[in-house]
Amino acid sequence: METQILLKATELFLERGFKTVTMDDIASALSISKKTIYQHYASKPELIEKSLTRMNTLILEQLEFTVKKGYPAIQELFEAHQNIHKALDININASSPLHELTKYYPKIDQKQKKFYQKKVVHFVETNLEKGMREGVFRSNLDIDFLARFFIASNFILEDLDFFPAKQFDSQLLDELQMKYYMRAIATEKGLKEFDLLCKTHF
Repeated sequence: METQILLKATELFLERGFKTVTMDDIASALSISKKTIYQHYASKPELIEKSLTRMNTLILEQLEFTVKKGYPAIQELFEAHQNIHKALDININASSPLHELTKYYPKIDQKQKKFYQKKVVHFVETNLEKGMREGVFRSNLDIDFLARFFIASNFILEDLDFFPAKQFDSQLLDELQMKYYMRAIATEKGLKEFDLLCKTHF
């Protein structure tokens, strides 16, 4: 039951948000009592942390899986992006769970950002280095800055204060973020490769 609770909670958190989803919602979705949840998880923050740990494990698994495929740099970034969304079963048009995490659970949010800084930034740095070797990314890039910029831009797009859901389509934001990032770093050769991939990924 502990695993079932975690899986359902993770699904609901990603779909509706960390604050919006209540323990009652999770209990109702599983047809169990809220007391049963508290037998396995002492509090909602603990359940959120365990859910994030599971998500982070899936993210790392997908990054490792993608790297092992040996794709060219631009395709590698596209595939990693798609694989992570599929693994987490993220609906790009759903709510912005990270926005609620930042706003209502700042201490947990800081832990999550440290995970990205230590683990995911390294993937982007390696991807940039690969692209530079392949000649699809410009040779004078500041890798340390750009890797963090790319990850940070994902977080800012989740901020509903800057990008209200009623005004900005989340799928379009996702596409624009990738397109502006690529056009900032790619060579002419890279842009041609990027434009071809866009036709299949967006």
